Amino acid sequence: MKVVVFGATGGIGKWALKHALEKGHEVTAFVRSPQKVKMQHERLTLFKGDVTKREDYMEVLKGQEAVIWCIGMPIQGVKDFTTVEAHKYLIEAMQANGVKRVIDWATPSLRFPERDKWAVATIVPLLAGLTVLREGHRQLIAYHRMYVEAGLDWTIVRFCRPTDKPFIDNYKVGFGEKHLGMMIPRENIGAFMVEQLSTDEYLRSMPIIGS
Repeated sequence: MKVVVFGATGGIGKWALKHALEKGHEVTAFVRSPQKVKMQHERLTLFKGDVTKREDYMEVLKGQEAVIWCIGMPIQGVKDFTTVEAHKYLIEAMQANGVKRVIDWATPSLRFPERDKWAVATIVPLLAGLTVLREGHRQLIAYHRMYVEAGLDWTIVRFCRPTDKPFIDNYKVGFGEKHLGMMIPRENIGAFMVEQLSTDEYLRSMPIIGS
């Protein structure tokens, strides 16, 4: 599959890039500083882009089939430009180029009422989102609604406390119905996001990944 990884030099994005290439995908890395991409691969293309420029989204998505969004919130190094604005440009470009599949991320403060159960993994992040992290919570809700209204094939991978520890094999996926440790390696998150390109199990869903 031809996929664009946005934020491919970040803590999770670099792992999404690595695992996407290992899975045989043709990957375009949308990055602000291409020199920060340390790997080389025959199926890797570097695209120097600016998340504040609508035309860069339009250009990078030509001929693509899917998007993995790994840009954090707020957008590091960018002032006066919100994640919601970035997603507006992203969705416009996806629609213009006929790209339907998008894998994104959030915290469990963004509830998925169709499947979420009340548990520590869903309650604690929600309380944080409703109190100390209200602006971030508002933006999560806003861009999820944008995906739905645009009719895209989205998956939002949720997690609580990403770490730089080594990849673990015994990670868990759920919606609060099982105990999930809040800490999860960033490599696991990136790899799980890539896995969603090859399955519809969590299509238009928001799985929580934990240890």
